[in-house]
Amino acid sequence: MNLDQLVVRLNETVPGFVHYRESDGSLFDGESPHAVFAACSHYVRENVISREVWRSLASLLNEIVGSGDDIDNAACTCFLENLACDTHPLQELLQGQALEQWRKWSGL
Repeated sequence: MNLDQLVVRLNETVPGFVHYRESDGSLFDGESPHAVFAACSHYVRENVISREVWRSLASLLNEIVGSGDDIDNAACTCFLENLACDTHPLQELLQGQALEQWRKWSGL
């Protein structure tokens, strides 16, 4: 997956994300997977996210984490790390390496 594909997938998964990313409200205007995931983590923290969106987002993260590429690293360090806590709704939806990374960052 390249950067453009990542942005499309995230916007399909988290409706409205691209508008936020392109707005003045986003602090992350860089063109890297890290900037994209950092912006997405802020977007989901600042907005009400439905259970269905969390499920879709978890599915995408379960797919990405463990690939060993730059997007995998960005998902772990700029998304999971930013959200990880033991009461977050995403925790129970993650699997495999994504869940392992979540637990690492949340201290579980």
